[in-house]
Amino acid sequence: MTSPGPHRLIALALASIAAAGCSVSTRLPRHPRGPVVLEIRGDVQGAPFQLGNADLAELEQRTFRGVDPAAPGGAEVRFSGVDLGLLVGDRLALTGDADTVIVHTSDEEAVPVPLSAFRQLRPVLADRADGAPLGARVVAWPNVAQPGVSSDPRAPSWWARRVTALEVVSGPRTVGQALHLPEFAPPGARAGAALFGDRCLACHRVQHGGGRRGPDLTRAADRLDRPTLRQKLEGHPGWVIPGQAEPTPEAAAQLDAFLRTVAAVDALGAPTVEPATEPAPEPGPPEPRPGPQPPGG
Repeated sequence: MTSPGPHRLIALALASIAAAGCSVSTRLPRHPRGPVVLEIRGDVQGAPFQLGNADLAELEQRTFRGVDPAAPGGAEVRFSGVDLGLLVGDRLALTGDADTVIVHTSDEEAVPVPLSAFRQLRPVLADRADGAPLGARVVAWPNVAQPGVSSDPRAPSWWARRVTALEVVSGPRTVGQALHLPEFAPPGARAGAALFGDRCLACHRVQHGGGRRGPDLTRAADRLDRPTLRQKLEGHPGWVIPGQAEPTPEAAAQLDAFLRTVAAVDALGAPTVEPATEPAPEPGPPEPRPGPQPPGG
């Protein structure tokens, strides 16, 4: 029996490497060792996956210095944990048009983060800070080693705490649908939609998307006039976020315009997103035509 030539050996080696890379997600456990501490679900081949502490300890780890925007004093800390850039960005076999990771927490927040941010910045699911165990896992970002992270106004809200699940989804079909407005939206409503996405969506649902930590705000305009809304926003922890710029004087009016448009659309029962056009059914055989009726029939 002749041995394979060098070109054949190279092809076999490349095929084995490709197969190993494509099968990483299938090696994630469906049944955890111990209690479930993290679930990976959504547009991922083989999902959902459920992982325990022992399963997370076997994944690639990473350590970097960062500043938690919610921590008093702004001290640098060495965060250590699972490398989410490798896990979510490279190791999972994604399906469909997945481009967003929704980070779910134990207090029912749903924090949307672009998948590109995971791939480029490689945050960690931190369980240690300066070597000491954390009480709950945090998605920590390398804003010291890569100071450009802070230039994105959404970045402080990406520090999700008490993480329980990572859901990979299509942004336009989830976040985009929740913030979608019809053509008749008044001036300021679209700016209000952006504000809601940056500051409110993680905790509040609207148009069937968002978190459940706070009440659903789809019909909030039915019970809140603009002065009352402005009063409630003052000092609200989601409206004034540590590390983010203060809302502009026009922000409350823009948010009010968004919520009033959403409430009006919901009251009309009109879809905010055009439904997909379904193909016309194939014509069937012609109906039999009735024959002549007997007299008196």
